[in-house]
Amino acid sequence: MSKLMSAPISAPVPPLQRFSTAFLPAPDRLAIWREVFGREVIRLDMAPLGDAPMHYEARFLPVHRTTIGIGSASAMSCERTRPLLSDGNDDIILLLPIMGSVSLEQRGAEIVARSGDILVRRSDDAGKTLSSSGQFLTLTLPVRELESRVADIDRLTMAVLPRDGEGVRLLTRYARMILSDPEIGPAVSKVIQSHLADLVAVAIGANRAAWHEAQQRGFRAARLRAIHAAIREGAAEEGLSINAVARTMGISPGYIRKLLAAEGTNFSALVLERRLHLAHAALSDPALARRPISAIALDCGFGDVSYFNRAFRKRFDATPGDVRAAARHP
Repeated sequence: MSKLMSAPISAPVPPLQRFSTAFLPAPDRLAIWREVFGREVIRLDMAPLGDAPMHYEARFLPVHRTTIGIGSASAMSCERTRPLLSDGNDDIILLLPIMGSVSLEQRGAEIVARSGDILVRRSDDAGKTLSSSGQFLTLTLPVRELESRVADIDRLTMAVLPRDGEGVRLLTRYARMILSDPEIGPAVSKVIQSHLADLVAVAIGANRAAWHEAQQRGFRAARLRAIHAAIREGAAEEGLSINAVARTMGISPGYIRKLLAAEGTNFSALVLERRLHLAHAALSDPALARRPISAIALDCGFGDVSYFNRAFRKRFDATPGDVRAAARHP
């Protein structure tokens, strides 16, 4: 697990998975934040900027030896000083300002990442980040995970990856989807870390072999998660179609079919399954006991009530009325 995130939202070592200055007593808030959380936990010299009230609120998800963090913070500086480099940490740090901006001062140069960009730096180099108040997503990845994927990784010191790059968009989307589903077992976490490394490598500039592997693993996994997320979120809309999802993702309907076929399923089957589960949950909800079954079918994206009844009975071996009656008399 990484010890350092050199940015406003930082990745501490386990078991700390959430940190908030609101938890700290007001008289000692600044001192504890700087001395305990800053210098001891994440190994940064931190200081607030400006006169606005200081706050820091973040949660962290360990994924094998990688950490994803997301949260909000007031304007601040975070400096990785030379004495703090003695911990030997050499992780690659990626900072995405969701709202706000962050600049990095290092080796006499300065770079700036704005909302949607990704700032990249290494934690084994002294430097200072200056961030505005805002929301941030961070990713800490062991350098050894990128050594075989990125040409000349040792030459990487600092960079800004623009928001319009495909690798940046996919990496950001994938990381946020992982954060939304934190129940990840040890075996799956190793696979997810590999996918994250693939996407980071592509975003930074992968070598030819790593690009091919990333297309087969990281890109495929990120796109599949995005497809499933689009179905989960949009299934209740009757007009949801594979063409609409393809347009939103910037890929072809045929590619979506290919990705889902490799999983042994198809778009229509996933949409139907999601709609049926939405309907089952609604029929089991006492608060909706007076809502007509036909209205629930329409609410869940079914345009044909007869088809809904047939599909529901086939899936659950019970009619919609049976499920509603069972909910009334458990």
